[in-house]
Amino acid sequence: MMVMRMKGGGMGGQDPVGSISITSDTNIPMRWLLANDKLAKLSSVAADSCEPEIQLDIKESRFQRRIKRWKRDARGELDARDWSRARFASLNFNIPDHLDTVARIDVDQVSYADFVARFERDGVPAVLTGVVRDWDAQREWTPQRLLERFHGEKFKVGEDDDGDPVYVQFSYFMHYCLSGEAARDDSPLYIFDPNFGDRRRNNTALDIAKKRKNKKKKKGKESGSGGGDGGGGKYPTCEMLADYKIPRYFRDDLFQYTGSRRPPHRWVVIGPKRSGTGIHVDPLGTSAWNTLVFGHKRWALFPPTVPKHMVTMRGMPDHEAATWFVMVYPRLHDSSTIDASGKTLAQRLGIIDIIQRPGETVFVPGGWHHLVINLDFTVGVTQNFCSVPNWETVWLKTRNSRPRMGKRLLEKFVEFSKDGKDSARAAVFQGLVDIATAVSFVPALPPSTTESSSSSSSSSSASSETDGASKDNTQSESSDGGGLCLCRKCKIRRKRKAGTLGIPSSGKADKK
Repeated sequence: MMVMRMKGGGMGGQDPVGSISITSDTNIPMRWLLANDKLAKLSSVAADSCEPEIQLDIKESRFQRRIKRWKRDARGELDARDWSRARFASLNFNIPDHLDTVARIDVDQVSYADFVARFERDGVPAVLTGVVRDWDAQREWTPQRLLERFHGEKFKVGEDDDGDPVYVQFSYFMHYCLSGEAARDDSPLYIFDPNFGDRRRNNTALDIAKKRKNKKKKKGKESGSGGGDGGGGKYPTCEMLADYKIPRYFRDDLFQYTGSRRPPHRWVVIGPKRSGTGIHVDPLGTSAWNTLVFGHKRWALFPPTVPKHMVTMRGMPDHEAATWFVMVYPRLHDSSTIDASGKTLAQRLGIIDIIQRPGETVFVPGGWHHLVINLDFTVGVTQNFCSVPNWETVWLKTRNSRPRMGKRLLEKFVEFSKDGKDSARAAVFQGLVDIATAVSFVPALPPSTTESSSSSSSSSSASSETDGASKDNTQSESSDGGGLCLCRKCKIRRKRKAGTLGIPSSGKADKK
């Protein structure tokens, strides 16, 4: 029987980022964190923790075997002991309220035209409130209800070095989140599932994995086929689609006309404290909205004009959000970066800090670098979209990166522009066609080195542009002795270039 209790209280019992030293065996340069009184002040508690406590009838020995396999598959570059080597569990990643200066608007009080004029047209991030007022997810996406409905279902937490998805049974994932396992991990496993809306019968993750392996007769990475420790969940995960509605500002998504071959664009995101998404730019110039139903998240965003090298640093051991907030964020705020204007490097770059609370929706305009870390156990949903205001940017990227999809899309717009029944709608699509024609002389844009989908931390898959992290081009300065990055995303990119993606890995690091 599953029993749930809510544990209140703040997060102030932990040492704040900026006042703790990490043991030397982490091999992480922590000089930016030491003796920094300013950063210690930035780390005060801004939100209450809402960690669920749930009792699950799961055999511990079986859980340990499975979690070791999932971790090995999702992040093959890490030894089992390396998941907690940096001691991030002792840090507090929160910030005080006064640093969160982003505009907040109520969706019931600001019209669509006003939202476009104030935020979308000029690419200005915002937080929307009131989006979930009529969502069933408010009661259906609590940890207790998710367990009751989907305890035997499997959700994607990442991809292995061969690009195959790694699925975890939900009851085991919840046990991982609420036990000491996730509490010790520096950057825990994170459900970041782009296929939840496509699974229309119970327990179908294994079937999807088999299809992606050309229906070979072997077990997928997700082992286990029952709910709890046996028996499937009551509902297929596609029923989660009925629990939420797309916010009214984002319903006119032009990519809906790409048909069934549309790249992954929506994800259910569930994870424990310190899991999250590494710094990235959403693919193809698309914008995104992210609604939080349960828990708290911390965001950092940078304008499109900021070059990638300004928001990363050499020596990063991985692409995880927790690592970035420990190693890069303090450097950007360091007093040594203050110039004649009295601003730190972070202020000059235009950083936007956000603490996202339950019920809030973050709007991320296209081109903005951003990353997210969970401050406690969170449940949410996010989608990428293309709208009329950002069509020109999206088209310039799509016509080169996804030419066949771009061609289908433009053909649809030409067809809609000739619709004599609705002249206003036809005029809108004719305008989109005219924009695509007008920029036809613009040369191909080089791919951004930070452009990826909403890639999730701890190997949750960076899967928005195409089929998972296999299309992610996030780069890293961290490497082995030969100068090669050993993170999962970079391994996959090298395998694709070498033509070996999909060939079973020997378990050794890639070599040039």
